[in-house]
Amino acid sequence: MKNQREFASAATPRHGLLLYKAEKMMLMLAATAFCAVFAANGVTLPHVFGDNMVLQRGQRVPVWGKGAPGEKVTVSFAGQSVSTTAGEDGRWKLFLAPLNANATGSEFSVKGANEISFKNVVIGEVWFCAGQSNMEFTMSARRKVKDWEREVASAKFPLIRHFRPPHKVATEPLDDVEASWVETSPETIPPQSAVAFFFGETLHKELGVPVGLINCSWGGTRIEPWTPAGHPDDLWLLQNIHSWGRSQDVPTVLWNGMVAGIVPFAIKGAIWYQGCSNRTDGGSYLEKTVSLVRGWRREWGQGDFPYFLVQLAPYKYDGAKGTSLALIQEVQARVPEKVPNSGYTVINDVGNVNDIHPIDKRTVGMRMADQALDRVYGKFVRPWKTPVATGIKAEGDALRVSFENAEGLKTRDGLAPTEFEIRGLIGSWTPADARIEGCDVVLTAKGVKDPLGVRFATYNGSTPNLVNGAGLPAGPFRMGRTCPLGAAERLAKDDGYVCVQRYDIPVCCDLGKSMPNTLTAVKEVKRVGYLLELQATNGDTSYVFAEMDAFAPNSDELVLNEGIRGRATRAPVSHLRIRTNTSLVKECEDSDGGFVEFYGCSYSAAKMPVPASGDAKKYDFNDTPQPGSAKGLGYGCLQIHDIKSGTTVLSFNHFNAASTPCDVGIGKAPGEHPDWTFSRSGANWKARRISIWAK
Repeated sequence: MKNQREFASAATPRHGLLLYKAEKMMLMLAATAFCAVFAANGVTLPHVFGDNMVLQRGQRVPVWGKGAPGEKVTVSFAGQSVSTTAGEDGRWKLFLAPLNANATGSEFSVKGANEISFKNVVIGEVWFCAGQSNMEFTMSARRKVKDWEREVASAKFPLIRHFRPPHKVATEPLDDVEASWVETSPETIPPQSAVAFFFGETLHKELGVPVGLINCSWGGTRIEPWTPAGHPDDLWLLQNIHSWGRSQDVPTVLWNGMVAGIVPFAIKGAIWYQGCSNRTDGGSYLEKTVSLVRGWRREWGQGDFPYFLVQLAPYKYDGAKGTSLALIQEVQARVPEKVPNSGYTVINDVGNVNDIHPIDKRTVGMRMADQALDRVYGKFVRPWKTPVATGIKAEGDALRVSFENAEGLKTRDGLAPTEFEIRGLIGSWTPADARIEGCDVVLTAKGVKDPLGVRFATYNGSTPNLVNGAGLPAGPFRMGRTCPLGAAERLAKDDGYVCVQRYDIPVCCDLGKSMPNTLTAVKEVKRVGYLLELQATNGDTSYVFAEMDAFAPNSDELVLNEGIRGRATRAPVSHLRIRTNTSLVKECEDSDGGFVEFYGCSYSAAKMPVPASGDAKKYDFNDTPQPGSAKGLGYGCLQIHDIKSGTTVLSFNHFNAASTPCDVGIGKAPGEHPDWTFSRSGANWKARRISIWAK
């Protein structure tokens, strides 16, 4: 398996120029490093080796550094003395044989032309802790973790030690990071990660050995910059590398700047608390997680070491009734399917929908540690398995959901279970009445006949009350027969509509090269309907069908065809009717607040006189077309809005997206622009289809 420094040779031709530049930069950096080796007086090691460090017990311990070419290097520790010779590039590496745990601080010496000695070195368990702000969340007074004063005052654990690299981005993997190991005390704990500390404290108390915590975290960061580029399957990381907003969001740069310099320091495993900044990724976050863990394991070279993640806590993000959070939580729950030796921790009972940073970090760290203790060390301390839905069974108009890890299933407030919804094949999700029967929950809902599917804790603000006998909460899930692509066409057919166009939208859609086919033509159109269907990776399809009085008399003026070149249609529409199976759009029967934007040209966020409302700085329901050449095809959009409810109903944008994902969405976009412009959301769906209907 190639490591990151061999990446360029594994690339595909379409990334040639970018990789040529990267390879050139790598050669320049290597030359600089090579000169530095010759300038050094004797042997050197990266900062991860130092006073107070914790070495991993029970497995080979790599030790590496730089010296003069041909210089003999000897490492002595714990009764071992191992030698090697620096290569032509001055680099050297050797391995200590597996070590036994030892809480007595010892001397670690490295001898070449010079001699280096590290003091107070112990042997125990070392864990890599990474993520964004909830992993970075510290024990300081400013953060005020729950019971802060008591927790800090009692943090007297000299055998729990922290190594915390500073924030740094880099375009290529660095050889070192500027940090040092510190013992835990009330004076040193405030700047350290709370989740990592509580995780390590639990391991230390239960295992009785030293614990080292390497904390690489940075608030607000995405998953991509923490992922090393070194596998042909991960070349997606390099796509649109110049389009990321902040330097710390560029793929690979945090791995390069904060992690590469400590690898391959021996670790037992990794814990990960991240996802907020990727919450709109949908199913693609699963593949990104696979790439992340695969890259870490490849670069460390220790095989499939344990990887445990925290499922995100409830927070209102784009509104408490938004669903972007649940989608990422469901993806996080699927990680063990794709990543061997991995697990997740549910924390929807310790969050705060009004605070993106829940202060109860002890519960989070302890739950992760309880899983690690059981699965990694074979020591069961407390229950850690949460209730997981295993199947459903239709019983007339009721639906029975069965759970595992559900002994003593109950609610934590003694009330009926909350946050369940059920539906039929194409009906909308409806809140369900729920009752517990043993390890099952039985669901019914008014107006839902023959239910086929269930979903649970779907909303950003969901704080369900279902727990098992150990008080551990059930996490979000959906189950049952999915709504297949095309099923919602029944709504249009039953109302007498004729399908004039059906277009399966590719991720990168370039209508300038290939326009969708028109199925038939209808003259004197009275009503027109637009059906947008978005199929998730699990096969379930969300849809919205918006029908209205026709804003043009012939169907050729209502579809995607050559006539859209330069088109700048913007018009209020009457008698808008909306039907959907999602909560992202409010259904209505007869609204006069509808508005259509159908542009083949590009457009700006500037407001026009009609409609009167809108935001001149955001792309929404009132944007300004920029027609340009009558033959040209610009960014383009097909958008239906319900101005009365203040939301976009459906959007399909970016008609000339030859190499970047198009924009598709139902309801109001969670990002900066409500109408999904520049969202590149097309890649988040397994399939995308728009069909146009007339009568």
